[in-house]
Amino acid sequence: MPEIAPELNTFRPAPAAPGPQPAAPRKMSPTDPRQGFDFGHAYDPSRFERPRVSSRRQGFGLRSLAGFAFVTACATGAVFAPTAGVWDRDGIAFALGFGIEQVSLTGQLKTSDADLFEALDLKSARSLMSFDAKEARRRFERLPWVQSVEITRVWPGQLDVRVRERKAFAIWERGGMAELIDATGRVLGPVGRDAVLELPRVAGEGANTSAAQLLTAIERYPAIKTRVERLRRLGDRRWTLELTEGGRIHLPSDAETSALSRLAAEPRLLALVAEPHQIIDLRSPSKIAVRTATPAPGGG
Repeated sequence: MPEIAPELNTFRPAPAAPGPQPAAPRKMSPTDPRQGFDFGHAYDPSRFERPRVSSRRQGFGLRSLAGFAFVTACATGAVFAPTAGVWDRDGIAFALGFGIEQVSLTGQLKTSDADLFEALDLKSARSLMSFDAKEARRRFERLPWVQSVEITRVWPGQLDVRVRERKAFAIWERGGMAELIDATGRVLGPVGRDAVLELPRVAGEGANTSAAQLLTAIERYPAIKTRVERLRRLGDRRWTLELTEGGRIHLPSDAETSALSRLAAEPRLLALVAEPHQIIDLRSPSKIAVRTATPAPGGG
């Protein structure tokens, strides 16, 4: 019988697996906290990439936890060291990678970037350790157009600032000036008296803070609204509506909405709103007085 040679098993060592390559160090700004400051408006994801967490890992590993504890201890020491001033804390924070290197601003249309950066006051707080978001928010909300602001720290070195601005509601005329106001009466900024804007005009002391309620009431009566040129506040007590054809509607010191409702319920009286130089007096709760005003010289 033929002999069958025993099978030879040869073992060749596999090439060694490549060792882990060290990650390229993240480039940090060499800017010293006592010198100039370099910032950008837009967030650069390639520079500050957030770590990806695998779904198979449910928590920090021991190594990550130890590193986090080390950084936390250093940061706490920087904040609470009895001999550390603001600049010393900023210097330590920069060394740890927590200097404010970038600022993202969004939402501003009427407020300049320069005013927003001045409100941030980054000359006084150059790191996330010394930056006081609460105080910065107060400074932001003192700016005319800023209604509210949301400030978020994006570790390790970015601030995300989201601004919500107020809306122009009316033009307030007083003392030869014209200013934009919002619905609360807050002055937003000057505007030319002859500026063509699709906004109602109010005049007189106190008109800015009390106009919103009356303008809301007038919205219910389109035949009146389309003829109103200006709402004038008299003695900070009552209103007169100045009409496009030179007429006027005198309202009582209270119950303005009821007076407008009485006028709108009388078609013959309501038609007078479109007539030139008609004065409709609604100040009496029991009667409505109508008369024709004398046109101003040269007024047609």
